[in-house]
Amino acid sequence: MSAFDKAASRLHPDACSTLPPAPQELPRVGDRLAVAGLVKGSSGEVLCRVAAIRRAKDKGEAKAARGDKIYELAVDGGDTRKTRLLHLAWRVAERAAPSPTPAKPTKAKKRARAAPDFLEALRRGGRIVAPMVGGSELAFRLLCRRHGATAAYTPMMEATRFVEDAAFRAQYLQTHAEDRPLVAHFCGNDPGVVGRACALAAATGGVDAVDLNLGCPQRVAFAGHYGSYLMREEDRDLVKSIVAAMRRSVPREIAVCVKIRLMDDFPATLKLVEDLRDAGAQVVAIHGRKRATWHRKGPGARDGPADLESIARVVRAVGDSVVVVSNGNVRDRGDVDAGLATTGAAGVMSAEGLLDDPALFAGAALSDDAAEDLRKLKLAADYLDLVDAHGNPAGYRSVGFHCRRVAKRPLEAYDALDDLLDAGDAAGARRVLDRCARFARGDEAYVADPARRANAKSRAAKRLETRAARKRFEERMIRKAKREGKALDFYVKQGADAPTKADLDAYRAMADEAARLAAWNAKHKQHCLTFHLGKCPRGDACAFIHDKMDDDDVLHG
Repeated sequence: MSAFDKAASRLHPDACSTLPPAPQELPRVGDRLAVAGLVKGSSGEVLCRVAAIRRAKDKGEAKAARGDKIYELAVDGGDTRKTRLLHLAWRVAERAAPSPTPAKPTKAKKRARAAPDFLEALRRGGRIVAPMVGGSELAFRLLCRRHGATAAYTPMMEATRFVEDAAFRAQYLQTHAEDRPLVAHFCGNDPGVVGRACALAAATGGVDAVDLNLGCPQRVAFAGHYGSYLMREEDRDLVKSIVAAMRRSVPREIAVCVKIRLMDDFPATLKLVEDLRDAGAQVVAIHGRKRATWHRKGPGARDGPADLESIARVVRAVGDSVVVVSNGNVRDRGDVDAGLATTGAAGVMSAEGLLDDPALFAGAALSDDAAEDLRKLKLAADYLDLVDAHGNPAGYRSVGFHCRRVAKRPLEAYDALDDLLDAGDAAGARRVLDRCARFARGDEAYVADPARRANAKSRAAKRLETRAARKRFEERMIRKAKREGKALDFYVKQGADAPTKADLDAYRAMADEAARLAAWNAKHKQHCLTFHLGKCPRGDACAFIHDKMDDDDVLHG
C-alpha cells in the first residue's frame, strides 16, 4: 500500500475498506520460512531455509511475480524439498541478511586492472595453475609463477558462502600484485548467487576472470549438486542461466570461464561447449576424463589417461569462437609441449603435476637423484617462506600436504613423512625439511631405524583402511536414503560440516561433557571430537573424520 493509500485509509476508512492487501514480498535465498502443508499428511507449519530458487519453465511474468517459482527448501532436521509456494500457506520467519553491495573500484583498483589481458595470456600458450581446494592458495600460486606459470585459478569457493560471509571472502580470495592474471573459481547451482559472487570478486580489482566449476567429481560435489554433477542434460538450462548471470554480473574486461569434463560421447561434449559459449563463456577448460556419476563403473573421474584427442576434436570444431584450455596428462615439461601440440588448445592446465613439482612448467627436473632431492626440498622450503609471508587459509593441513607432495621422495627415504605430518606448523615443517636436506647433502649420515620405518608403514596402512571405511560408510548411507525414498545425499550431508575455530572455542568452554558431546553430534557427528579438542587415541585408525589432508582432500576437476 502506498503512502497516499495509507493516509486515505486513516481519513476515510469506509471508502478504503476494499483496497487489496499489499502483496507479500517473495522469499529470497537464505530466508527462513514457516510453511504449512509442506509435509504430506500434516497441516502444521514446518521451519525451513530457502537454499535455491529457480524459475519454473514456460511461466509468464505475472505468475513468476506471484511466486510461481521452484523453491528448494532445506527443512530443519536435514530433509530437502522442492516445491512451488502458490498452493501453500507460508510466512517469512526470518529474513536473510542482505548481500553486501560491491564497492565501486577505487582509482588504485582500476589501475590494478591494467594487468596482462587474460585471454591474450592464454592464446600465447598459457601455462595455468588449476583450481584445487586446499591446493591453489596464494602461496602455492606464487611459487608456481616463479617457475613458469603464466595464469592461475583460486581454490574452489562455494558461491553462497562467498556472498554471505565477508570473513570467508577475505580469507580465501587472496590477491597480490604478482598474482596476475588470476581467475576466481566458484561452485554453485543458483544463477543469482553465483552471479553475485562473481560481482563481488570483480569489485576487488584483483581478478581478471571468473570461473564456474563443472568438473569436480568428488562426493561432496554430488551432495551439494554442483561440479560435474551439473553436467546432466536435465540441468543444462540451469547451467546456461548461471553462465549468463556471470556474464551480466561482471564488467566486460573480466572474462567468463567454465571448467568441464568430457561427456559420455563427443557430440554431447561439443554440444555442452557450444551451449556454454552461446551463454557467455569466453574460455572453456576441458579435463580430458569423463564426467562423474555416483555409480560410475569402469573409466571415470580419475581412471586412466586423459583423452586429449577428444579435446583436439573440440578445438577443431569450435575454432576461434571460444578459447579452449587442455587439462590432463601433464606430469613434466615434455607433457606440456606434447599436450599443446596434440590438442591445439590455447593453453594447458595442471593440478597433480604441479603438486608434485611446482617448477614443472620450467622443466627444472634433474636426472641425478641426490640433486633432485635437494631441488625438491628447496622448493618445499621456498613454499614455507611464502606461507610465512601470506599464510594459508586452510591451515597446516594444507601446508603439510604441499610439503609432502613436493618432497615426498626424500621424506620417505629418511623416514620423515610422519614427522612432517605431525609438525603442526610451518616452523616445525621447516625443521623436518632442513634435517632431510642435511642428510641429502651428506652433512650428516642417515642411519635407518627399522622400527621407525615399520611404524610409518603401519600408519600409512591405517590411513588407507580408514579411507576405505569412510567410503563404505558413505555407500551405506546412500543405500539407506535410497531405500527410504530420500535424496541420495540426505544422510551423507548430516554432520559433515567441519567445525570452525569459533565452534571449537565454544565446545572447549563447555564444562558438561555430555552436553558438549550432544552439541557436537548435532552439527559435526561425522568428525572426531577428541581429535579436534586434543589428540585422538585411535590415531590413523579412527573412522571419524580427522582434518589431516591427504590426496583425496584436494578437490579439482
